[in-house]
Amino acid sequence: MGATSAVGGFAHSYRSGEVEVIVMNRPEKLNAWTEAMRSELAELFRRARGDDGVGAVVLTGTGRGFCAGQDFAEASRFDVADQARTEEWLDRIKDFYDLIRGMDKPTVAAINGVAAGSGFQVALLMDVRVAHTTARLGQPEVNSGIPSITGTYLISTALGPARTAELVLSGRLMTAHEARAAGRFTRSPTAMS
Repeated sequence: MGATSAVGGFAHSYRSGEVEVIVMNRPEKLNAWTEAMRSELAELFRRARGDDGVGAVVLTGTGRGFCAGQDFAEASRFDVADQARTEEWLDRIKDFYDLIRGMDKPTVAAINGVAAGSGFQVALLMDVRVAHTTARLGQPEVNSGIPSITGTYLISTALGPARTAELVLSGRLMTAHEARAAGRFTRSPTAMS
């Protein structure tokens, strides 16, 4: 394992051979992200993209979760009447998604625990998804009264319209076994290192 690289306190990375492993590090919040965390992750992805020694990038989370999605505590502080601020925030999320989709190196989501909301969406953007047997995945926003718009699109392209409707409308999280059976997750190991 190579040296650890950090850009702040919410994410770090390390090298394992030619693989850059990017680790989300807010385990007390199931790695739910804030603007600051997404910014740190974006910087780590950009560094990996520009490093000729990196052949692939793995994204994972510390603790019991891959990523629980947007930190609602941060989102609840937004003034919905401030249209410019809302658009700026949404543009930064789009830029983060575009960065991942535009990686010129293979990307892998190593999913441990919960991958929910935008955390699940980011996993779907990756080239390969590996989910621990205990992983739970989906778009539970509807259970909080929030529509899943981007998630609906990404899930439909990955899992088809029937499963998308069921997951998005119910807010139910799939098991790793279900995700693998749907053909979008390659393995379900019992241990992840």
